[in-house]
Amino acid sequence: MRNSCIRLSLLSAMIGLSAMAVNAQSWDAATQARSWAKQDRDDSFTFYDAAAKSLRTWMRDGGLLGSVPTAKLDNPPERWVMDPRNAAWIAHGSTVSQVDRTGHIIVNIKLPAEVGDVCWDAKGFVLSFRTFEPYLEKRDFKGALLWSFGAKPTKGDGPSPRNRRPILSDDSGNVLMADGSSLNLSILDGNTGRKVSETNLKLEGGQPVPALEGSLSERAPMAAWLGKGVVFASMKANQIPPAQRSSLEGQVLARLDLPQSRLEFLPTGLDDTHLLVGILDGDAVFVNPKGGLMLVKVK
Repeated sequence: MRNSCIRLSLLSAMIGLSAMAVNAQSWDAATQARSWAKQDRDDSFTFYDAAAKSLRTWMRDGGLLGSVPTAKLDNPPERWVMDPRNAAWIAHGSTVSQVDRTGHIIVNIKLPAEVGDVCWDAKGFVLSFRTFEPYLEKRDFKGALLWSFGAKPTKGDGPSPRNRRPILSDDSGNVLMADGSSLNLSILDGNTGRKVSETNLKLEGGQPVPALEGSLSERAPMAAWLGKGVVFASMKANQIPPAQRSSLEGQVLARLDLPQSRLEFLPTGLDDTHLLVGILDGDAVFVNPKGGLMLVKVK
């Protein structure tokens, strides 16, 4: 994608005068968001406001939709999902807690390891654990285990690398998982957890996609462009092999076109401290580490 095709701007500028209508609200993601988040299907995002120790659910066209206090948790939230009753399931340390809108902890569930990522659908949420080998669990919105994938870690396994494996729910209800240095994704049935297949992506010239370089224990987030069959995986330019890196610098997006089994690398114009949180109307949405949201036009 040519640099001239990239549009970079504050999300608040996109909101324009409509943001003034909710100016009385005390928190606005467009200028204040700093945390990880994952876009919901209604295009809302839930961010962690560390100063207020609260989760803030926000939508571009609706402003601040609600907050969940988190002060009663033993550790700060690491990953989270809002359930149909607007309570939050929050992973912190090796525990996942359901917290209601008043901040009351409804239930704590001990987990076999720390959580690296989470995704969800109408039936429940999937936890991707920070373990040496892939291990995922899907739970319903009451906390009951629906299925697991991989070998459950135990305390006797000893210390091992804690790899973060980003996950997504796709249009078909499958769970897509990235792992290690591979840009191909494992595809799991969202109802059973059974591995259905794995992508076989090619570069534009037909070559197999290369393996990423450097330490991959902290794989960066992915975002789905729903309705398009496209996934964007964020990464640092120095993780891309020199043969494909060319003039790419800073934050890079890998565009995974799943129906066409094609992959290409796109520049963003951002440094690699920015965090991908979703795709809105043809723009990749990033959190600025200094606070606020940034947009990058994608195709």
